[in-house]
Amino acid sequence: MTDYRAAWASPFDQCTVGTATGTQSAAEKAAGAASGGTSPDTVKFLYALCATTAGHYFEGEVSPAQAKEIAAALTLCPDHPKRAVLEASAGAGAALDADRASGKLVYTGKYLVGKDVVPGTWQSQGDKVENCYWEISDAQGNIMANNFISVAPQFTLVIPASSAGFTVKGCGFRWIGG
Repeated sequence: MTDYRAAWASPFDQCTVGTATGTQSAAEKAAGAASGGTSPDTVKFLYALCATTAGHYFEGEVSPAQAKEIAAALTLCPDHPKRAVLEASAGAGAALDADRASGKLVYTGKYLVGKDVVPGTWQSQGDKVENCYWEISDAQGNIMANNFISVAPQFTLVIPASSAGFTVKGCGFRWIGG
């Protein structure tokens, strides 16, 4: 096929752009830059995203980097048949990034309560939690509460405003309320 729109007639779950010819337009260069890509071939990958219509790996929550790729690709193929689904995925990715920045989403790491994370009720990420350790400590480093979960369903925990530290290993938590 020589045009990504031709791929829309069949449900492609993967598309690879082998070659791109000609000089990139200003819109293609801008899309490549907006996606975060640094290679001159970045636009090939964006057009491959434009051609894919089935079993899209960008459906659902995506990373902030993937959200940038989606937004950049949609500038090249604004009439994509799954535009609404892809935009929803990009929005979810942007929300993840905003939650991380505001201290409401954490993964493996050590965090200061009130600075890096907000106190309140937190929910583990995913339907099933495996090999997860969490710990809440006071200002002297004493453990106030902790647990190692080898396997369990999703659960919640409360980080009190009086705590000073929150440590997470092997899992992630999202803040769900004060």
